[in-house]
Amino acid sequence: MIQTTGTVVTPKKKQNQLAAPVAAVQGMVTPKPTPTVSTLTTPGMGNGGANYNTGDQAMKLQIAQNQAKIGSDAGYKDNEISRALQVIQNRQVQGQDTSAQQKYLTTNLGYKPPGAAATTPNPTAVNTPSANTQMNNTQQGMDLLSQMKAIANREQSQFSYDPNADPLYQAALKRAQSNIDSGNSATQAELNRRGILNSTITSDRMSELAAQEMGRVETDVMPSLMQQAYQQYMDQEALKQQQFGNLGALSQSYLGEDQRQFGNRVAEGELTGNYLPERGQVAIDAILKLKEQAEAPGITAAERAKLSAQADGYRAQLLQMNIDPSAYASSVNANTARTNNAGIRTLGGQTMDLNNKQANLGAAATYMDATGKVVTPQSDWSGYARQAANPNTPLTQSGQNQAFNQQQVGIDNQFRSDQFAYQQARDAVADSQWSAQFEQNATQFGLNYALQQLSQQDDSAYRNAMLAISNDENSRAWLGLGSTQPTEYNGMNANQVLSALQSQYIDPTTEKYATPKDAATREQIYQQVAGYGLPQGQDDQVMLSMGLTTKEIQEFDKKYIQPSTGTGAAAAGK
Repeated sequence: MIQTTGTVVTPKKKQNQLAAPVAAVQGMVTPKPTPTVSTLTTPGMGNGGANYNTGDQAMKLQIAQNQAKIGSDAGYKDNEISRALQVIQNRQVQGQDTSAQQKYLTTNLGYKPPGAAATTPNPTAVNTPSANTQMNNTQQGMDLLSQMKAIANREQSQFSYDPNADPLYQAALKRAQSNIDSGNSATQAELNRRGILNSTITSDRMSELAAQEMGRVETDVMPSLMQQAYQQYMDQEALKQQQFGNLGALSQSYLGEDQRQFGNRVAEGELTGNYLPERGQVAIDAILKLKEQAEAPGITAAERAKLSAQADGYRAQLLQMNIDPSAYASSVNANTARTNNAGIRTLGGQTMDLNNKQANLGAAATYMDATGKVVTPQSDWSGYARQAANPNTPLTQSGQNQAFNQQQVGIDNQFRSDQFAYQQARDAVADSQWSAQFEQNATQFGLNYALQQLSQQDDSAYRNAMLAISNDENSRAWLGLGSTQPTEYNGMNANQVLSALQSQYIDPTTEKYATPKDAATREQIYQQVAGYGLPQGQDDQVMLSMGLTTKEIQEFDKKYIQPSTGTGAAAAGK
């Protein structure tokens, strides 16, 4: 006999109710295993796979009892809804059909998904997101937690067994009655055969047979059926507990999905410097869909205005989230708007922007130090060379000082050169009758004029003066009659100048440098190269590399370089 804490309802004793043999009754029922998650996907009673029309009598009885319990027990109905949802989820994971389970969930249990409502489609309405995924996940997770709370607060049912309501027990009684009837008939026939009529012996024999069958039902069959009922009760309790755990796991899955999506967006924001909330993504997707419809062929101006008004609402949402909606304005087409990387600038992104600005400023300062030109900071560092090569670019303070010093050195050198040449020429004509006139002309009009007048007055004295000047190498250098070491050059080298100039004449088709063909542009190239002030010889190399011919360079030299007068020799270099 099993021990339980439940209530057992004993059957009413009737004289004609006897039990069937134990072996015959036990063959009718087999204990059910405790359901697991894997068995929840097997078609059958409670899994949505049972069919009343095609099921056997036992299946029909179970279906009827199950539906009656759904209508009378709200707690059982909630458990069935939770279990059906779990079954559907497991079958979907395994790629199995869920139509029967869905029918059981919605038709038999009357389940409606959270937030589901009947809507009348509007043919002119725009299908835009009405709720974001994160809010749906959170709502579903909270709904499942509410179900768990209701289950946890529900009063625990106790085990009870009523043999009168057990069809198996009633079948055992019928079998026992049949055995008693058969035994009584056999006993009566045997006594008649022996000539014994109804007597105490006959009555005792029949009573003994009835007591034996009834005792068997009471001591063997009923405990077995009670044990089986208790096992079914324990299986149901275990199933409820498992369903309770499944609800918890499912709710955590929904809530955890929200956290995972949020974490992904935060990680993306750290990488890109832009954080886009899910509500912002929903609004952007809605705007893009509205733009696509507004740009569809055949749409009227009124329809386009209506769509634009709807998009204004989403643009206002972006503005509330501190997201610039100008990239999704009504004047921007859908394809252009789709390429925009919208979002809220993160602290990491702001730091990255600041670092880029500081790097651009540092690069500009480096170019200004190297070239003495004022350049504007920009993200494309190759543009600094183009800015520095522009002749209209102003000089920095350092560049102005350097230009002034170079100019001053040139003036000083010219003055010393003139003084030295004058002394040489004066000494050469000191014995000539034109000595006084030469000094007067040099003092009043300069050395060149004095030499020119001397050549007209006394050719011999002029040749002596020129010979004295040419005999000294330094004098020849000051007068430009020879070559000396130039002043140290510290600007851009020839390769840098060439790269800077070639970047200004890029063919948009080939994206490479193409030598200009028109004369005005080629003359402009000559002027640009000359403006860099490269050492003598290097400027010609850059001009040739830019595509100018030697003849063109010589013609431009004649045009822009004025020969010095006085000695009749042209100045060398540019």
